[in-house]
Amino acid sequence: MSHLKLATLALLLAGSSALPAGAQNSGLPGAVRDAQYRAEARERVEDREEFRDYRNDRRGDQPGGASGIVSDGRRDDRRDWREDRRDDRQDRRYDRRDDRRDWRADHREDRREWRDDRREWRDDRRDWRDDRRAWRQDRRDDRYYDRRDHYARHNDGRWNGYYWQPQYRYRAPVRYVYPRGYAPYQWRVGHRLPRHYYDRHYYVDYRAYRLPPPPYGYHWVRVDRDVVLVALATGLIRDVLYGLYY
Repeated sequence: MSHLKLATLALLLAGSSALPAGAQNSGLPGAVRDAQYRAEARERVEDREEFRDYRNDRRGDQPGGASGIVSDGRRDDRRDWREDRRDDRQDRRYDRRDDRRDWRADHREDRREWRDDRREWRDDRRDWRDDRRAWRQDRRDDRYYDRRDHYARHNDGRWNGYYWQPQYRYRAPVRYVYPRGYAPYQWRVGHRLPRHYYDRHYYVDYRAYRLPPPPYGYHWVRVDRDVVLVALATGLIRDVLYGLYY
C-alpha cells in the first residue's frame, strides 16, 4: 500500500511540474499540496545553502572568510593592511621630514652662500672705495707736486736765454771762493753739481734779484759770477743764468 501511494505521489508530482504555478496550487488534494509545499521548501532550503556556500567560497577568495578560521584570517589580513597603511603613513611622514630637512639645509646653504657673496661684494666695494680714495689722494698729490714742481722762466728783458744782460748785472756782495779741490768750470743744464757747491752759505735769495721762484726741492746757488738752479737732493742742474754778478 505504501509503495502504491509513493508511486501515485510521484506521478502526481511529475505531472504537476509541467503545469503553471497557478494550476499547481489548485485542483489538488490536500496531501498532495502538502507534499508539494514541503518539496518546494526543501528546494528553497537547498538553494539557500548553495547560495550560502557560494557566498562563503567567494569570501574565502577575498581577504577574510565566512568560517571562524577564515574570520581570523580576515582579521589578520585587515590587521596587516592597517599596519601596512600605518607604515606607509610613517614612511610618508619620514619622507616629508627628510624633504623638509633637506630643504632647510639647502636654504641654509643658499643663505650662507648669499651672505658670503654679500661679504665679498662689500669687500669689493670697500676695496673700490679705498682705490678711489687712493686715486683721489694720488691725484691730489700729483696736483700738489705739479704745483710745487712747476717752474717757468719767462723772458723779462734782463736775460737772453741763459745769459744775463750786462746792463742788469749786480755787484757781488762778497768775493767767491770755490770749494776745496775744485776749479772754475762752466756748468750746464743737466749736469750734476757736486755737493760742496750748494752748501748753505752759497744760497742766493731769489727775491732780492727777482729770479724765477724755485720749485719744491730746488734752490738758487751762486757759482762764481753765475747762479744755478740745483736740486738739493740729487745736485741736478735745472736752470742756469750766466753773468749775474760782475
